[in-house]
Amino acid sequence: MTLSPHELSSQRELSPRRRREHLAVDGRVLSDEYHGIGRLAEMLLRRLAGTTEFEVTVFVRPGQTSRRFDLDGLIEGLGYRRAFFDLPLTSSLQWLRWPGALRRVGATVTLSLYSLGGPVVGGGRKGTFVHDCIMETDARFAPDRRTRLLYMLQTALMVRRNRVFTRSAASARDIERFYRVPVPEWQVIPGGVDENFARDIEPLGQIDGQAPPKTYVLQVGARRPHKNVAALVRVLPHLPEDYHLILVGTVDDRFPDQVPAVAEELGVTHRIWHLPRVSESELQSLYAGASVFAYPSLIEGLGLPLLEAMAAGLPVVASDIPVFREIAEDAAVLVPPGDPRAWAEAILRLRSPQVRADLIEAGHLQVKKNTWEVTAARMLEALRRM
Repeated sequence: MTLSPHELSSQRELSPRRRREHLAVDGRVLSDEYHGIGRLAEMLLRRLAGTTEFEVTVFVRPGQTSRRFDLDGLIEGLGYRRAFFDLPLTSSLQWLRWPGALRRVGATVTLSLYSLGGPVVGGGRKGTFVHDCIMETDARFAPDRRTRLLYMLQTALMVRRNRVFTRSAASARDIERFYRVPVPEWQVIPGGVDENFARDIEPLGQIDGQAPPKTYVLQVGARRPHKNVAALVRVLPHLPEDYHLILVGTVDDRFPDQVPAVAEELGVTHRIWHLPRVSESELQSLYAGASVFAYPSLIEGLGLPLLEAMAAGLPVVASDIPVFREIAEDAAVLVPPGDPRAWAEAILRLRSPQVRADLIEAGHLQVKKNTWEVTAARMLEALRRM
């Protein structure tokens, strides 16, 4: 039987190569432990749901739960398949298990959201995210020498067996520097901002039964050495007494926490609020009520809270480091990370209504370049090119 040109075209569109690619996504990062990486996985799954190019299987651990993510909605609710993989993301044994697991679901493309978590063989064309080179940059940023060495060995193997994706051009340069693996521009997948942060949100009235201070500087992130949080404590003596500091994020028990000792030494303990865990709605309200968002990190892969703050209409003061120059451009005041007087001057400069308004407007324009729609579109194009 002879097919018409239209029928031939339709058959090509439905061919296995064009329409039946099977994408396996490592969904073990959809947990409370992996905050930014989990958010990336969630938003990519939501926004890739409309494409007809891939069948999708999401791998999770048996019994995996999350307070932050609706796993049922993200998998079955979006028409994906669920498969189980019962090893933690940091286990090297998974490299022996992945080939069989991926073969059983028929994966032709595999995407790992965390560089230690994916396969080195099997799974068809493979891609993995290396979000940053924090531990590689400075041994102080690793819990111990053994952890750092193991991490770098595992990452080195992964980046040589996978297409490498990362979140910023700054991280791409670091990956090439440490692992001698080039990361071209199309493999840089920028971060997006949840549109909820741009809604008109009321400032937080109470948390844990207490009203937050009227004037506060906000910092968001786990308490680890590269976050440089103690540097903000050293800024407080240079600010008026009515300025407080709210720190959102858990203390990482693998590292000494310098904040309490520095606060006591400087006599500013009473001006610091510690909020280890807050809900998404509480976080949005904290952004809404803050005077300024401060991000004193020494290194980051992207710095998603910086974009969240901009989306919420909050002016940003951040460390003058490559990734923040790239992500913020002229929409943040950038200062040396270790100069408390410069930080205080930048924060106080934002009391000017005009300076504040200009910075907020620049932030809104910057956020428009970094939406989850942009992220998903670039990820989809990257999957096609793998």
